[in-house]
Amino acid sequence: MSQAVIIENLELSKGKQNCLSIPMLTVEKGEHLQITGLNGSGKTTLLQLLAGLLIPDSGRIEVLGQRVDKLSRSERETFRAGEVGYIFQQPTLIPYLNPLENILLPCRLSERRQQRLVAQKTTANYEAYQLMAALKMENPELLRQSTGLLSIGQQQRVAIARALIGTPSLILADEAATALDPLARKTMYDMLLQSAQEHEQTLICVDHTPYPGFDRCLDMSEINHSQQVARLW
Repeated sequence: MSQAVIIENLELSKGKQNCLSIPMLTVEKGEHLQITGLNGSGKTTLLQLLAGLLIPDSGRIEVLGQRVDKLSRSERETFRAGEVGYIFQQPTLIPYLNPLENILLPCRLSERRQQRLVAQKTTANYEAYQLMAALKMENPELLRQSTGLLSIGQQQRVAIARALIGTPSLILADEAATALDPLARKTMYDMLLQSAQEHEQTLICVDHTPYPGFDRCLDMSEINHSQQVARLW
């Protein structure tokens, strides 16, 4: 099994504060990893680094064979659009697009996701409805109304479907269950784990509370060796 993530000698500072210091972290392709830890321990920052949203001061970050720390901004955006499904803590939907348009957006931006749908002999619209049905939001009318009329929990389900459509190789979930009730949280995690297993995706989730079913669970204190933990992310 090859490695999906390799981090070596990573250092990231904010001003005079050393936010992250990671001597080594590897994640195997197809592995399901959960990272727990206190607020401010660097969980979100780590995911942003893996997605190329942040660049470290020094060190090496290799994701799916790409040195994301060496890519240009446009190259990181292309890589992220095609290979990374990122679920943020908050839904971050585009308000002037309806829920269905929000879900379909990654496929319109990434030829790589479109190619995967073609290879799977399906369409983006069909996949969108299938994902929402799996997230217990089966009513198709909900996907065509104004995004602003959805509850926060419903918006987060749309954001989850948006991240998963087109089966990206890496799924990053940043406390994605924060806006969900306990039953919806279970539905989300079960779906993420099932999708990752079926499509051999690498799954990295951060949360305060461990959830069963992951291959490995690490506390952020085991990863981040910084003596000064930032409280800004």
